[in-house]
Amino acid sequence: MKKVILILTIFVLSVSVIGCSSNDSPEDNEINVGVAFYPMKDILLLIEDDLEEEGYDLKIHEFADYQAPNNLLDNEELDANMIQHDYFLQSFNESNNSDLVTVQPIYHAIFALYSRDYESVEDIPEGSTITLPDDATNLSRALYLLGQAELLTFKDNKTTGLTIDDIETNPKGLKLDDKVPLTSLAQRYTESGLATMYPTYARSLELVGDEQRLYVEKEDSVTEGYAISLVAREDNKDSEKIQALINHITSDEVRQFLIDEYSWASNPAF
Repeated sequence: MKKVILILTIFVLSVSVIGCSSNDSPEDNEINVGVAFYPMKDILLLIEDDLEEEGYDLKIHEFADYQAPNNLLDNEELDANMIQHDYFLQSFNESNNSDLVTVQPIYHAIFALYSRDYESVEDIPEGSTITLPDDATNLSRALYLLGQAELLTFKDNKTTGLTIDDIETNPKGLKLDDKVPLTSLAQRYTESGLATMYPTYARSLELVGDEQRLYVEKEDSVTEGYAISLVAREDNKDSEKIQALINHITSDEVRQFLIDEYSWASNPAF
């Protein structure tokens, strides 16, 4: 009788092991991450082998826009993406009834007021025109930067979601040209001589480093939300896959890469 019980036990255990193996598909070890701009793909390539050593197969999906990576993440076709800051994410969530979440800030893109002709904010003449981006998120960021520079103040001390209508005081009577697409800022800057821009666009004018940066955005509790980040879903943010990504993305190796290769445009956020 004992032999029969032992044989049955071995059989049940064998079936259980086979059953588990058949359900352990290759997809269970895949980590699918969406990216849209430099240097996110390069960061993932930097940690690809480390993830492989832990048994994960990293799949990098490149996109030319910001909407698709969020839609695919929301639809569980991606595990995470690295395309946006938290303010953009919250706007997407509100518009799409989604529950995507920021799980790890990666870097702060340097945002600045550029000037072709002046050495300090105080030198800006009254009535000058400043070129600003036209999209809601970056317009708000640009206005907040001008507030940091003490060129504007805002009603009710508002700090996010800023529009031209939120301006309370404009001591220099600045003319704010807020109808310029982000990708056209550099071209308009050649005409206005004053514009808020990211280094990527300034670089298209062969402006390197701090060249012509009149005032650089200061990091505070508001601008922390502009850090480009790793984003996941509420239902997978604590998964082993996402934790593995966070662990390697915040490594000393990645931090040094950002310092060595991308300090002209960003500061590490970890």
